[in-house]
Amino acid sequence: MSELENNKTCGTSCGCGTQVDGYWQDVENKVLDSKVLSQEFADNEFDSFSVKKTRRNFLKIMGFSVSALPLTGCIKIPVKKALPYLKKQDGVIPGVANWYASTFEGTPILVKTREGRPIKIEGNDLSAVTFGGTDARAQASILSLYDSYRLRNPRLNTTEVEWDRFDEKLKAALEKNKGEAVLVTPSLMSPSELALIEEFSKKYNVRHLPYDAVSKSALALANLRTHGVRTYSEYNFENADVVVSLGADFLGTFGNSVANTKQYSKRRNAKHPNGMNKHFHVESMMSLTGSNADYRYTKSEADIRDILLGLYAIVTGYAHVVKGQNKDLIANLYKELKSNAGRSLLVAGHNDVNMQVLVNRINAELGNYGKTVAVRRKLAEKLADDTEFESFVDSMNKGNIETAIFVGVNPAYNYYNRAKFVSGIAKVRNRVAFDLAENETTKLCNYVGPMNHVYESWSDSVVSSLEMSIVQPVIQPLFGSRMWTESLMAVSGISGSFYDYMKSSWKKTKADWNKALHDGVVRFTKIVELNFNKKDTHSFAKALASKKPGTGLNIVTYTKYGIGSGDMANNPFLQELPNPVTKATWDNYAMVAPSYARKNSIKTGDVLEISDGSYKVKLPALIQPGTEANTIAVALGYGHKVAGKVAKNLGENVYPFVTYNGNFDYAASYATVKKTDANRAIAQTQTHHSMEGRDIVRETTFSEYKKNPKAGNQVPKPKTVHIYPAHKKDGHQWAMAVNLTSCTGCSACIISCSAENNVPVVGKQEVINRREMHWMRLDRYYKGDENQPETMHMPMLCQHCDNAPCENVCPVMATLQSSDGLNQQVYNRCVGTRYCANNCPYKVRRFNWFNYTNDDDFKAVNPATSDL
Repeated sequence: MSELENNKTCGTSCGCGTQVDGYWQDVENKVLDSKVLSQEFADNEFDSFSVKKTRRNFLKIMGFSVSALPLTGCIKIPVKKALPYLKKQDGVIPGVANWYASTFEGTPILVKTREGRPIKIEGNDLSAVTFGGTDARAQASILSLYDSYRLRNPRLNTTEVEWDRFDEKLKAALEKNKGEAVLVTPSLMSPSELALIEEFSKKYNVRHLPYDAVSKSALALANLRTHGVRTYSEYNFENADVVVSLGADFLGTFGNSVANTKQYSKRRNAKHPNGMNKHFHVESMMSLTGSNADYRYTKSEADIRDILLGLYAIVTGYAHVVKGQNKDLIANLYKELKSNAGRSLLVAGHNDVNMQVLVNRINAELGNYGKTVAVRRKLAEKLADDTEFESFVDSMNKGNIETAIFVGVNPAYNYYNRAKFVSGIAKVRNRVAFDLAENETTKLCNYVGPMNHVYESWSDSVVSSLEMSIVQPVIQPLFGSRMWTESLMAVSGISGSFYDYMKSSWKKTKADWNKALHDGVVRFTKIVELNFNKKDTHSFAKALASKKPGTGLNIVTYTKYGIGSGDMANNPFLQELPNPVTKATWDNYAMVAPSYARKNSIKTGDVLEISDGSYKVKLPALIQPGTEANTIAVALGYGHKVAGKVAKNLGENVYPFVTYNGNFDYAASYATVKKTDANRAIAQTQTHHSMEGRDIVRETTFSEYKKNPKAGNQVPKPKTVHIYPAHKKDGHQWAMAVNLTSCTGCSACIISCSAENNVPVVGKQEVINRREMHWMRLDRYYKGDENQPETMHMPMLCQHCDNAPCENVCPVMATLQSSDGLNQQVYNRCVGTRYCANNCPYKVRRFNWFNYTNDDDFKAVNPATSDL
């Protein structure tokens, strides 16, 4: 719900299904084939089963009967013995979990451990920035800790050595270094790490160069121009009555999306003291944030620049001739921003300094700084600058770099000009890489050191200008790895551990170390906000206006909510997470507009050859509503050639479509697109279910809600006849409520559920076969025009019905009602009849015959590409 009449909220009853009252779930089948939806098994579903699975096929086809019960007696269950501790650690009680505060990618978290093993991630409620929130990557990170593909031992050239030998050789190389030495890390926000790098740099005359796979350097450089400091802006979406976003996916991949989502969701509450906010979103492809907007507009990248210039011209008096099709939209956006001056917010998601400077100027003219946006005095941070990295690659190719140390970065994969980087690094004498696992960059280095996972490490992190967060290990290193900071200490002659180094650094701040370690976060008390420097910004507007579109389809490269830049591509939790918008898993694809698809006879799965003249890939098409007609959108983070069995050769690497225009530009390439004769199925969820005419979505407007809080749920209550007696309800009864107005559809809950309940990952082909095992869904429905559709997100999970149909049909009583109203599952009774799934009206029950952990058929198999 929102102040806007066409904004939406979902009611309390829904599920998957075909078109009902104008709702639909994909373009090609707005009303799905009723025959396909009604049949229990797909055609030819059993053709691929081998002879040794005939018993399974028989039971699967014929259902389960009493005659099958004796078969279970033939199975010998192996005896598993529980061994007591020989020497138990203090504070460890078998069966009782311990929680430790830590940090993941700038988000304060809590790590649940059981008998010394980390098993689950939750948000830290003490954080004043993220308020206990996490995202899908944080929830899935626990699986990356146990990745068997991680590096085990340090390596010199191709020979594994001990750490002492590695340190000795690297130290000698640094001492003999006569050329330039460069340390390449991601952007760092850690005071302790930066202090150590400064010591290391002084000792060996090393230049520290941050590099990010997906750059945000334009945002920091714009603040340098307008506020005099190279740092990121901080936003307060809760204070904004009106939010206008130009391609900024702030609920998904832009900025601190966890903090943004928490703030945004507070204002998507009908009972917020300041009322609900308005959200306008302009973009060339459908994003998670765009799907939540009150008003969403599908525009080309050139139109987005024109709209920003139009707003800038109205606000500052700059002369700009607006395109005719954008005049009304610009006038409406300005009206909303101006009428909410000081309570509005304009953001843009483009890595373009010119655009970001104009955004800053408009926010300043509207009086938004200090209220909904702020630039604060720089704290401990070292941010990437694309120009510096471009110069570094040029220097390598000129032979000026003698030592290059790469820490947790993989430019041989994600730098847009891989050939240039590879030719340059070949001219570097000492090539050093510290990383978690083998990748394209470690393959090119003659010194390779296995790096600790974040949950095996000590560090600290500036979360925002409001607080600092502690990173502490929750387990001893599982393999032969070491913190990269301790590797720098070893070659620098700094004694002790990095824990000691960090603790001594914290003593200088006079902070309570024990309290910081316990709480995980420390609040800052002094915040210095910087004023906007009203220098000439018209030159940036002129530069932006001079940018002309190319010919062909505009390639927009973007990062998926789960996979991100591809650094966690070997994590199967993230690969099988349905994208919140496309509901696709296990692949990247080419998103095209429905109008373009019809014009060129393209169907979802048709393989397209995409070429920008210098680079070419073949990807399956996905017809996506809300995609601009001349835009083709492809996700970064896929196409690894050196990776674990999950990520290797999965999808295509589209980083070469990124261009460099002073900053790395992710929407400046133009392509020719040719349809091939091939077809590659895309593993999508949600579209294999029907609600058989039941409501899938209920919604109302905020104005109607204010008149009647029951608006949207006023449907005739059907007369029900129960054939079973009601359950007794003694004492407390279990219930769960989801605030559907606040839900953004981010899908972090899906991975959280999988991690909590050990839900198996089944792989691409099995998702195509409709056998995904997620215990909950986050369905997505469209309404209206396929070019600019309204979007609804609907969480769908077990309803724990009072008289559950799954309980009544189970022949072995594997599902039953608890005294407090839960539909309990006794898994060791379950024999796989799937009657529960057949009888569930919400289609949230899952059962899969395959034993993925022990069956020989599935050992050493890439679950993404195999024909399981």
